[in-house]
Amino acid sequence: EEQVEGALLDLIGSTQVPAYLDLGTGTGRILEVVSPRAERAVGIDLNAEMLALARARIEKAALAHVQVRRGDLFRLPYADRSFDLITVHQVLHYLEDPSAAVAEAARVLKPGGKLAIVDFAPHALEFLRDEHQHRRLGFADKEVAQWCKAAGLSLSATRAFPPRGASGLTVVVWLAVAPAIPRRKTAEAA
Repeated sequence: EEQVEGALLDLIGSTQVPAYLDLGTGTGRILEVVSPRAERAVGIDLNAEMLALARARIEKAALAHVQVRRGDLFRLPYADRSFDLITVHQVLHYLEDPSAAVAEAARVLKPGGKLAIVDFAPHALEFLRDEHQHRRLGFADKEVAQWCKAAGLSLSATRAFPPRGASGLTVVVWLAVAPAIPRRKTAEAA
């Protein structure tokens, strides 16, 4: 996990962002890791128990610029183009329609903003469906690229982390970028 978190921070860059959103924040770990690079940070989750854990983590870390709130990542309570950076860490494999979650994230991403997705590469560990409620057994780069393209984003980087043990899973970090709004021509430049 330390390697993955390091790669995530490396891919999103060291530039401070005005507004950061973590979808499916769970315990708030990724929110805690990434929020020092944000002026304002929000974690969204549907699970009240997870939000309580995330709140405790945020309070313990004294991150006054961070908040967590209950919300549905398929219907985010934010206007279009609200966030400069969005993370979705180990969430998509639980969803029936991960592409819809990517599309909704893209909706609230500002022009030039970044969407970082962390999840599993394709695997055949069927027991994860029953024992851990995984709906999807990982994702191929091509599949994630298609979701991003359909949402108007460009997949700009991919980093894979093979398992250390024989029975582990490969974790992948995908970074997508929203197109910047083209500059308008001024009267003098026209």
